[in-house]
Amino acid sequence: MKSRVITILVILILLVGIGIYWKQNQTNTVAETAAPDTGSAVETANEDAPSEVALSEEKMKNIQLTVAPVKRQPLSQVRMVPGRLQYDDRKHVSVKAPADGVLVEVRVKTGDKVKEGQVLAVLNSPEIGTARADLLQRTAEYELAQKQFGWKNEIQNNVQKLVDALLSKQPIPEIEKEFANEKLGDYRSQLLPAYSRYLLAEMINLKSAPLAKSGAISLQSLKRRETEMQDARADLKSLCEQSIYDVKLERDREQARLNDAEHRMTISRQNLEALLGSAVDPGSKELKAAEKLSRLEVIAPFSGTIEDRTFSRSERVNRSDALFTLAQTDTLWVAADIRESDWASISLTGSQELQVKVNSFPDETFPAQLYYLGRSVSPVTNSVPLIAEIKNPDGKLRPGMFVQVLIPGKQKSDVITVPARSVLDDAQQEFVFVKTSDCSFRRVDIQSGLKTEDWVEVQNGLTEGEQVVDEGAFTLKSELLLEREE
Repeated sequence: MKSRVITILVILILLVGIGIYWKQNQTNTVAETAAPDTGSAVETANEDAPSEVALSEEKMKNIQLTVAPVKRQPLSQVRMVPGRLQYDDRKHVSVKAPADGVLVEVRVKTGDKVKEGQVLAVLNSPEIGTARADLLQRTAEYELAQKQFGWKNEIQNNVQKLVDALLSKQPIPEIEKEFANEKLGDYRSQLLPAYSRYLLAEMINLKSAPLAKSGAISLQSLKRRETEMQDARADLKSLCEQSIYDVKLERDREQARLNDAEHRMTISRQNLEALLGSAVDPGSKELKAAEKLSRLEVIAPFSGTIEDRTFSRSERVNRSDALFTLAQTDTLWVAADIRESDWASISLTGSQELQVKVNSFPDETFPAQLYYLGRSVSPVTNSVPLIAEIKNPDGKLRPGMFVQVLIPGKQKSDVITVPARSVLDDAQQEFVFVKTSDCSFRRVDIQSGLKTEDWVEVQNGLTEGEQVVDEGAFTLKSELLLEREE
């Protein structure tokens, strides 16, 4: 009896365990079946999300939508890079003191407009005075050497003419008449007496020949007179040759002295010009005035505005001290940096014209001409420097102003485009609203291409002539999201 009861209890326990196991399996099966059904519901819900927006007439009046046609046109991309206006380096200089000295006059102040060549200040400098005095001395030596050379050169020419006349045996009276007013120096007193002795010896010899034939004189006397004539002729010829050599040597010596004097004067003038920073005329009256030897006028190298003045009257200045900063702002430079990442998307050539927007004048665009484009990428900014020249005749632009430089980039000749304001974004998908009726608009996903500030290329999704919402597209997007939530 007892064993039978135990057997019945074991059977009951097994039955209860089997029931529990079956119930759990049924629950898991229901859960697995329900999960796919939920996913299908979500997917169906997304597919059924509204893509059209219908507005009431009242809303249409309130939001003031505008539409624009999808059209084909050429498209040019423009990159906008930040920059600043700065002085044109060619027209912005520091006027420096050429030598040590004391400012005895300062004739301009900051902000003054000056003309080219206008005196800005007067400097008293012993160094300048010494340089001027040296130049005057070298100039005087050069002028003296020039006169000496001229004298010797003229004597040489005249001596050569005289020797030619003597060797051609012109009569003494003709020679004296021809060279009466010509410069011959000491050679006149040497050559003419020798020539006279030769003519006399020749004349005596000619008259002695008939006398020797008649026996009036001996043959020995005739031979002696012929010898005297030959000696006189040899002496004359020797003297002529020596005179030509001597006078040429003297002329060459004076030529060398003249060249040396000229070189020393040139060096002295160049030294003074290096101090003054301008050309010097050794013959000017100002240079020769003793009381002005140490006086130096600092002048404006070009017309412009005094941007800065560093020293005042009676102050001592040293060489290379900046006395003034002079600038001309009728042209300015636009300095910008093109990032390395943008380099492939821009197109710059030669003296290309660029457009510049100045933050201080938001309604204006200023033309500028490319002046310099860097060749290397800066390791600090990872960019390439760009300099453009901008005209500023009325002076409204000022150095330091912040600007935006519009740089031309990629270009396409014939593409389908829509206004940039028409293109919206939803979860990284670009789309536009296409007008389907007076109050209805349909969302159309697109694939965009080249983009500019005003236009976007549409590579897929639209056809030419369709009407897309321009102004008010974002309002339609808000309405579409509200409809999805409902």
